[in-house]
Amino acid sequence: MPDQTLPAGPAVFIFDLDGTILSINSFPLWARFMLVAPFAHLGLAGRLHLRCGTALALLRRKLRLSEHERLKWQLQRLWQGATFGDNGATQIALQHRLLRHVRPEIQDHLDDVATGMVDAVLATAAASDYADSLGSALGFRHVLSTPSYRAEPGPSNVGTNKRDAVMRFLIDQGWQTRRRILFTDHCDDLPLITICDQTYWYGSKQGRADAHRAAPTARISIPPTRLLNTLAINTGHPNQ
Repeated sequence: MPDQTLPAGPAVFIFDLDGTILSINSFPLWARFMLVAPFAHLGLAGRLHLRCGTALALLRRKLRLSEHERLKWQLQRLWQGATFGDNGATQIALQHRLLRHVRPEIQDHLDDVATGMVDAVLATAAASDYADSLGSALGFRHVLSTPSYRAEPGPSNVGTNKRDAVMRFLIDQGWQTRRRILFTDHCDDLPLITICDQTYWYGSKQGRADAHRAAPTARISIPPTRLLNTLAINTGHPNQ
């Protein structure tokens, strides 16, 4: 790909969560948390209902008797029932566990987001039941995630749905003509990669090569040291 400079002007920074900001996929940790966390505010019957419901949903998925979207939907419903009335204590406990897995190398970027030095949005397939508050704890003012309280299992905020959600958000903010800088680790984000001016890749070398093959005109490169360095790039300095 040609090493060319991006057009000058303000940019919007779009961050993926799992495998990008976090070094792990948050979904398995969330599911395990539902199986083992104390949920002290629940009585014995409530904890039994939660653990049995979670275990059964996971087993059905493992046996390929249900799809991932139905599993996520079932876990969301169980989570909502189990956390009702606990004043956010369970949410905070899960959040602390997830925050342990923030990549050290991305912390400077998050500091730039939290201080408002850049305009940014967290766009993730993770359930909003925990992703929205986690995003806020990470310093994001804007989070796009898989909605809670869906009437039935629907598509997550992934692939074309994620791309479309980001575009709706940009239009609502009046940012649709601004340059888009994406931070991701996975080819699930190819629809979003193709509409971004620059993608910084946190996944494997093989994944990056696959993304290049699938989107040969996209700019996909290793991450910058700081977002402020990226801002310097965006105002006319050579791309690193």
